[in-house]
Amino acid sequence: MPNLTEYGINGGERCVARDYVAFKGTRQGLVLWLDPQAEFNDILEQLYEKLSMTREFWQGVTVVLKQTQRECRPEERERLEEIMGEFGMALREETEQSAMDQQSEVEDSQQASRDSAIIVRRTLRSGQRVHHTGSVVVLGDVNPGAEVIAGGDIIVLGALRGVAHAGAMGEEDAIVVAFRLLPTQLRIAQFISRAPDDVEVPEPEGPEMAMIRNNLITIHSYGL
Repeated sequence: MPNLTEYGINGGERCVARDYVAFKGTRQGLVLWLDPQAEFNDILEQLYEKLSMTREFWQGVTVVLKQTQRECRPEERERLEEIMGEFGMALREETEQSAMDQQSEVEDSQQASRDSAIIVRRTLRSGQRVHHTGSVVVLGDVNPGAEVIAGGDIIVLGALRGVAHAGAMGEEDAIVVAFRLLPTQLRIAQFISRAPDDVEVPEPEGPEMAMIRNNLITIHSYGL
């Protein structure tokens, strides 16, 4: 059994009590899902909060509004478009064909998103950022002051000493793997952890993986 270690938590609880908004990756692109039971004002508030956490991630992204479970009224759609427009996003209606395609892909939607990985063949230095809706593989280090935000997993074949946010669209089973996992800030979905202040973190002895377990960000050794 791997030795699980807590790596800082956000009070051991989720940042929100319930997800009213979720983004799902499919082979046709990103789909926006809305809780059919939630108050629309609560949906708007949570949508703005989620987009604000990774503002630059959403620039130029087009999202399909899923209408199967909750059909938005024209004025509600207009409010969604206004908020998403603030983040440089576009919202479009799903067609009948795309609805059929998305329904058939619900079970593997997370995998479809992660399959669209990009490979960064360099070390990321302070001030450099990589944002991608799928997974990100870095062939080098992520130095302090650099940032990687991914809708899927983050894999660093080097030292991760900057900021990493995996599962940025809410995927709690996303992971972060690095040869040296020493981030200044680590996020998976809505969970956040930071390097402890005034405490020297021991150098990892080998590759490690961070994941969500029991509402905590935990780290354990990763065997190659």
